[in-house]
Amino acid sequence: MIKQEANSTPYKSIFIPNPEKSAKILVLLAISLMIADTFYMNIKGINQQNRELCIIYSSVPRWLFQIYEYFIEFAIIVLIGVFAGVLIENYFRKIKRFFPNNQLLAFTYGSVLPVCSCGVVPIIESMKERTSLKVIITFVIAAPLLNPYIVFLSFSVLGMNYAILRILSSFILAMGAGILTELVAKAFKITSIGKYEKGETNCEVVVRDPFLKTIRITRKLIPYILIGGSISFALEYFNPKTMLNTMSFSNNFLSMLIMMAIGIPIYVCNGADVLLLKPLLAYTDLSVGAAMVFSLTSSAVCVSSIVMLFKFLGRKLTLILLANIVLICLLIGTLISFSGITLSGMGGY
Repeated sequence: MIKQEANSTPYKSIFIPNPEKSAKILVLLAISLMIADTFYMNIKGINQQNRELCIIYSSVPRWLFQIYEYFIEFAIIVLIGVFAGVLIENYFRKIKRFFPNNQLLAFTYGSVLPVCSCGVVPIIESMKERTSLKVIITFVIAAPLLNPYIVFLSFSVLGMNYAILRILSSFILAMGAGILTELVAKAFKITSIGKYEKGETNCEVVVRDPFLKTIRITRKLIPYILIGGSISFALEYFNPKTMLNTMSFSNNFLSMLIMMAIGIPIYVCNGADVLLLKPLLAYTDLSVGAAMVFSLTSSAVCVSSIVMLFKFLGRKLTLILLANIVLICLLIGTLISFSGITLSGMGGY
C-alpha cells in the first residue's frame, strides 16, 4: 500500500549521510559488474555447463566460487531486475489514477500498481461504489501478483518461459476468480460488502528516487536470497544426488497441493517466491505447474490479507474467493504440467 509520498527520504542517518548517492553508486556498480561478466562469458563462450573455464572458478576453491555464484552474483541479478522494474513502475506512476470499469482494465491497472496483498484492500474501499464485484476481485488478485519488478525478476532469475507463464497464469487467475466469485455471490444472493477499517499494515512509504527504492526492495529480499542461495549451495556441494532422494516431487498433483498448503499461509511479495523456487526447479523434479501454484497462492493471498478481506468482503465472500483461487490455481498448474512446458531458458546465477 502507498502510505505517503515525500520528496525527502527517511533513510538518512549519521551512518549514511547521502543515501541517494550511495544507492546510485551501488546500483550502477552492480550493472557494471553484470555487463563486464556478460561480456567476458560471451567472449570466452562460458556457460553453466562449462563454468570451469571461468578464471574465477579456476583461481579459487570450489566452495568460494559457489558462494560468489549463489549469493553475490544472485544478489546482483536480483538487484538489477528490481531496478529495471522500478524504472518501468515510475513511468506508470505518472499516469493519472482511474477507477477501472471492466476486468481487463482492472487487471492492467493492478499489474502496474506497486501494492501488496494487504495494501490492496484499502484501495478497493473507494472502488466498491463505482464498479462491479468481479472487477474488484480481479484488481484484488492482480495487484500483488504482478508489477514491473516482479516481471523483470521472473525473467532474470527463472527465464523467459516462466515470466510469460507468470503473466498468463496471473491473468487467468484474476479474471477467473472475479467471474466465479460474482456468479457464486449472485447465486447465494450476497449483495452487501463490508467497510474497510483502517489499521496497521506492512506496506511501505513511497520513495521517489529509483536507486534508493531499488535498494529498499532488494533489502527486503535479502532473506530469500540467502535461503535460495543456501539451498543451491547445499544441493551442489554436499552430494546432491543423495539429498534429492529425499526431495522427490514425482506425484505432480500431490506436489501442487503441498506447494499450495505452503503458499497460502505465508507472506511473500515483491517476487520473493521466484527466489525460493530457483533451487527447487534447478535441483529437484518439482514441476513447472507445481512451482506456478506456489507463486500464485503465495503472492495473491496471505493470512493477514485474508483477515482484512473478512472485514471488507465478509466471511462468506472471502471463503468463496479463496475456494475459487484454490480451484483455478490447481487447474492452471495441471494445464502447465500436461503441456510439457520446461524452463530451459532459466536464468543462471
